[in-house]
Amino acid sequence: ILWETFGTSTSPEFCDLISGFCYKDGYIAFQTADTFKEGNAVIAAKDASGTILWSWHIWFTDQPKEHVYKNNAGTMMDRNLGAISAIPGHVRAFGLLYQWGRKDPFLGSSAISGYNVAKSTITWPGKVESSAETGTIAYAVTHPTTFISNADQYSNRDWYYTGDKTTDNTRWTESENAKSVYDPCPAGWRVPDGGTDGIWNTAGFDDPTFDGTNKGKTFSNNGIEIWYPAAGYLAYDNVLSNAGTSLYCWTATPWPDSAHAINLYFKSGSQNQNLATNHGMRVIGCSVRCCKE
Repeated sequence: ILWETFGTSTSPEFCDLISGFCYKDGYIAFQTADTFKEGNAVIAAKDASGTILWSWHIWFTDQPKEHVYKNNAGTMMDRNLGAISAIPGHVRAFGLLYQWGRKDPFLGSSAISGYNVAKSTITWPGKVESSAETGTIAYAVTHPTTFISNADQYSNRDWYYTGDKTTDNTRWTESENAKSVYDPCPAGWRVPDGGTDGIWNTAGFDDPTFDGTNKGKTFSNNGIEIWYPAAGYLAYDNVLSNAGTSLYCWTATPWPDSAHAINLYFKSGSQNQNLATNHGMRVIGCSVRCCKE
């Protein structure tokens, strides 16, 4: 067990969420605690030397609802990946944060506003600077709790190292509409497409007034009320920013000719925003909301 969290300012005790685990015949099994508790955990398989071979995010939550967006745009979960609530005003609706193209999550905020990261059962390692050694898929897989920062926020703007401003656009997709093994969404779900043909733009999201009490926005779409919390993001230096004031929600779609990617974006105090075609640096950690395959 690498870590466990309730997604709040209270840390679990070790094995509060996962009480046991085993490896046999090529399979890993785990057991939930006798008293089921909601939260998130990551488990891993290691080789004899202790090097992580692969890791799995375990999401302890009630069954997320499916929201069918209008204009045949697609079906989305009712909450962010890692969120254990979809209720406005709950910090547990914030979920986890992801660097673009990485499969393993980082902790979000411990409150609906502020700069304190949620507590977990470990002390997380400090960030490392992207290089030919650390800015690779292989390093990201073997170091799932390490935030990989770019050397300069104004250079490549990606944790993935190439030595120049080129990058790899296929980390979350192998081909059109087909997710890769690095896509963090559960089976049957994937990181959505973005841009003018993406699910949010196709559905025709409006730009409602920011809910300053509950810290987010409720979008009315296809007869349903859809809550998107202002979960903030992890900046390029691994510092939690804008929790309670803004949302950045990744898509799998690269921004053309740039080490950016498209995300859904809004910010308190701003209206008439181009919500569904914003773009951000791939090095930052943003929310993910999964789309049904």
